[in-house]
Amino acid sequence: MRRIATTIALLGLSLFVLLAPTPASAASTVDVTSATLVARGVAVDLTLTVTCQNGMSGGSELILRQRSGDRVAYGSGWAPVSCTGEPQAVTGRVFAETGGFAFNKGVALATGSFELCAQENCEFLQFDETIRVTR
Repeated sequence: MRRIATTIALLGLSLFVLLAPTPASAASTVDVTSATLVARGVAVDLTLTVTCQNGMSGGSELILRQRSGDRVAYGSGWAPVSCTGEPQAVTGRVFAETGGFAFNKGVALATGSFELCAQENCEFLQFDETIRVTR
């Protein structure tokens, strides 16, 4: 009887260890590190630092809003990523909305969401940061 109880306990512990999330999957992060004007404000290159589990891949929708007086410049773009397990720089270009206003140096709001997937699971990361656009 004692062997059966020990065997069941060991099997239960093994199952728990196999199903527990790995630390790498729980540690995915994204931060906006820089924003640089392109073509006199027609676009802005956003650089993000992304850390995610090796083998995952996907991309991020990027949105940038910047106020100038009573106007707001708005744009969107895309940044692809292939995860290495280490922090890495990913750059995506945000294009100003057609017929809208150009971006300028100064404070802007960068928002977006990442969808990163491996064979059987996906992670969704979001960011919403105030940044300084430079030349």
